[in-house]
Parts: sequence; C-alpha cells; structure tokens
Amino acid sequence: MDKRNRVVYYASDTTDELGQYELRVSNYVCGKELDIERCSVRLVSSPDNVCNILTDFGGGKSGAKPNNPTSVYRGLKKYTLKPLYYTTPMCDKPDTEVSDSEPQDQHGPGGYY
Repeated sequence: MDKRNRVVYYASDTTDELGQYELRVSNYVCGKELDIERCSVRLVSSPDNVCNILTDFGGGKSGAKPNNPTSVYRGLKKYTLKPLYYTTPMCDKPDTEVSDSEPQDQHGPGGYY
C-alpha cells in the first residue's frame, strides 16, 4: 500500500506439494522502494472443496505482516511466515425442523441437556 493506503502491488501464488509457496516481489514497485511495513499476506482461496473454511491461524484471514528477513542476498530478502490454514467444517448443520410425528418435549429429545 502507498502512504494513502491504496494498494500499489498485488500478487498471488499457489502452494507446492508440501503446502508452501514462494512469492517474489521486486524491491521497487511503481518506481518506489517497497515498504515492507505496509505489506501483508492473506489467504485467498482453497482449491480443496472440503478443506476450504478460512481460519485466522497465523493471520491467514486478517493478514500476516512479514518482518525480519530470514535471509538477505544481493538485494533479495526472504521472509518466512507462520503457517496459514484452511480447515474443514466441524459439524454438519443441525436439523432444526420439528416433525409433527415427534412429541414436543421442551427439554429436547431424551430429557434435559
């Protein structure tokens, strides 16, 4: 983002077979030096139709801020972030419809709970 909070660079990448991704960004964007303080990494979408519930573990939903490069070599800085995850639904949607053949117990089926 620039100083007026406008996005100046956006990129996306897919993970490899180990679930890792590598995104290369130039040190200069639109002729200006990249300000890593304004960068964030977020999950966008899952290719798995079962494991597709976005989590905020590691900042995957709200955005993880890269800080302290893990390596610097000839103008290339490498940042490593915590893992970001999608998950599966924990439970199926409960059946909330009451059938006419079932007795109406105010405490639910089987008594108190």
